[in-house]
Amino acid sequence: MVDSTSGASSSNNTSTTANSRQKLSTNFDTFLMMLTTQLRNQDPTQPMDANQFTQQLVQYSQIEQQLATNDKLDKLIANSQTNQTTTALGYLGTKVSFDASQATPGTASTAWTFTAPTTGDYTIRVRDAAGKLVKETSANITGGTASSYTWDNVRSDGSPVGTGTYTLELWQGTGSNAKQVGVVNNGQVSSVDTSGSEITVTVGTQKIPVSKIKSISL
Repeated sequence: MVDSTSGASSSNNTSTTANSRQKLSTNFDTFLMMLTTQLRNQDPTQPMDANQFTQQLVQYSQIEQQLATNDKLDKLIANSQTNQTTTALGYLGTKVSFDASQATPGTASTAWTFTAPTTGDYTIRVRDAAGKLVKETSANITGGTASSYTWDNVRSDGSPVGTGTYTLELWQGTGSNAKQVGVVNNGQVSSVDTSGSEITVTVGTQKIPVSKIKSISL
């Protein structure tokens, strides 16, 4: 399933440029009519200053060039949106591995689902949007299968949870020898959405921005 409204934005941009060009043409025709009338009725002994209408012609020329540039940009945007939609189709039905480190707090708790690379002892750390450590614990995690961690939304400093994004860090081992590994999850793409500023794919019940996808397989 693919959802896309990108064409509407491109159409609106093209319509705006066309309207601007029509107004410019009308104004330019009026300007030429007024200029012709003034030249026809001017006093031969006191001719008009050519600098004034020359400057006006230059301004019209600059506007025309800007509209031409807008036309080209509209076409580039339309082509880019078409390419993005075509690329998005390639995600359908594929298995993806994606960054699952960030989560928005729930009412009573915040949960992350991930797949650890290997079985062993891990240090789990939760940081707030400012990067401050708010929770640290350790756990033995089975590698290669989906695991989960649920934080009770109690910050170590006692401050309110708030609505900002929290990040889970996964460290293989404990103490000073611990090595940080990626917090990733896996699943199959069931739908693609291109209506926003960034393409997202649906994996299970999650909407994942394509920028968070780490790998793709059939």
